[in-house]
Amino acid sequence: MRKTAWAVLASVVFAQSELDALWAARDNPEKAEKAIALLEKSAPLSIEATIQLARLYYLLGEQTEDKSKRLERYDKTFQLCKEALLKELGLPAGTKDEELVKKAGKEQLPLLYWAAAGIARYGKHAPFGQKLKARPIIRLYWDRVYELQPDYFYGGGYRFFGGYYALVPAITGEQDVNKAKEMLDKAVQAAPEYLETKVLYAEAYAAHPKVKDK
Repeated sequence: MRKTAWAVLASVVFAQSELDALWAARDNPEKAEKAIALLEKSAPLSIEATIQLARLYYLLGEQTEDKSKRLERYDKTFQLCKEALLKELGLPAGTKDEELVKKAGKEQLPLLYWAAAGIARYGKHAPFGQKLKARPIIRLYWDRVYELQPDYFYGGGYRFFGGYYALVPAITGEQDVNKAKEMLDKAVQAAPEYLETKVLYAEAYAAHPKVKDK
């Protein structure tokens, strides 16, 4: 009996060690896919492991050229975090996003953030009809992230709205390059070392037709 217990413990330690190595090399799509397979075999997952799995799907979405696979991976990120939020908050599966987001607090911020990240990327790359359908849900989640802690994850709330105000279609009436700059400045201030913010600053704001700041 003791030998069996030790064997189980050794197996768990080995799996965690393997996962840690794969996570460290997650920029390699093959390593990311192996990490996903390992996590999915380990279900049910802790909140931390769920977030890790969601981030891996998000990363694979960033790395793939196939549009349908990309959308599928961003949606997976969103759905994983949404399901975990429902469970954490003790809400039934059919709960509307409005109620779910309203009840989410700072303790659920990591799940809320990655749900928001997933649905935002989905909306960016989706066909026009799906993009329009996703837009109010995107704002719902990101407005709550911003309300709770705009500097979470290297200024994530500021970064999102910096890109949003620069890139949202002018027809919506929300495009505002001055607001975009204000948000991106705050994101850089929150985490000066985070390169993604500076890349977005260049792509979304500096290269904007209304700005063109070399």
